[in-house]
Amino acid sequence: MIVMSCGGGAEPGPTAPDPRPGEIEPAGAGGSEPSAKESTSKPAEPAAGAAAPEPAEPDAGAAAPEPTEPDPLTFDATRSTSIGSPTHGRLEGGVALPLRAPGLLFLPRKDPGSRYGTVELVQGLVRAAAAMERAEAGAPVSIGDLSREAGGNIPSHASHRSGRDVDVLFFLRREADDEPFLPSKFIPLDPEGRGTDYGDLADPFDDVPVRIDLRRTWSFVAALLADESTDLQSILVVEHLRSLLLEEAERVGSPPELIQRFSEITCQPKLPHDDHMHIRVFCSADDIAAGCEDTPPVYPWRRRELAASGTKVVLAGKAPPDAEEEPRPKLKTIEQARAEAGPMHEDVVEFLDRRKAWASKPHPGRRWCR
Repeated sequence: MIVMSCGGGAEPGPTAPDPRPGEIEPAGAGGSEPSAKESTSKPAEPAAGAAAPEPAEPDAGAAAPEPTEPDPLTFDATRSTSIGSPTHGRLEGGVALPLRAPGLLFLPRKDPGSRYGTVELVQGLVRAAAAMERAEAGAPVSIGDLSREAGGNIPSHASHRSGRDVDVLFFLRREADDEPFLPSKFIPLDPEGRGTDYGDLADPFDDVPVRIDLRRTWSFVAALLADESTDLQSILVVEHLRSLLLEEAERVGSPPELIQRFSEITCQPKLPHDDHMHIRVFCSADDIAAGCEDTPPVYPWRRRELAASGTKVVLAGKAPPDAEEEPRPKLKTIEQARAEAGPMHEDVVEFLDRRKAWASKPHPGRRWCR
């Protein structure tokens, strides 16, 4: 597979074991370091594009298993506190996103220790997934990294440190039979919303063409936007997929205010998020009082909401001089990443060359995109 790492200034390139994408973010918002490779083999996994096996159904009379974790929807907002900024922060009382919930799946190959967030973020994801499942049943939303339980440094990311960031994969369908591609993967998508699950980069015969499922992807995003308890700050996504999602929103007749809000908070950062969306929520008023710091942009409606609660915006500054941080890995160039990936068949090379057309940050002239 070819993955767009989400890191802070990394070059995109082909990848080989375990997808651990990081995150690129606009100046002032922080980013994350990209991984150079993702696995080209698929040990102990279904064939490329095949549906993930579902656990066996329990007997009708069997007792329900005891839950191993409390339901995050039962928590009060004061359970968690986001402190500091997404790039230099921490998390107190972090809430675990369920590994599975109605309409939701935490990526099975991601570290379960990186699925913690604020109450507001986790509850918003759970509610939006359930709403999407009711409207578009048949495939769960795949969720990548949030934060560690106590926040702080997290591998492959420069942000995701204070419980307010999450990577959400696009819903995908197989081109061959138009069935859901399960579980979803970090697969870069071109301006038509199409991509390929490359298995062995040197072997064209295990390639699985896919395309974005705009209906399900928009259904999930719309549910998040409509949830007044989930105060979305930004959605980082490549420009061409943003446009496709706006077209889908118009096609299905979504409320104009929802479409406008999506239009305002979506931007493509320095390197494109063409294989997933990075979503961030604002600090809550209670968390601001405890030291939570937002990053730009801060919209007029956000300032009005805070003013109504007697709270002022607190923007993140530079990291304190005594902040302890693990050294970040040296970023690789495109040439280095390609060399490490090994032999690639001509379709992979062609896609990487074509991808350069959308790899640079666009300047669409929208007022909130930096």
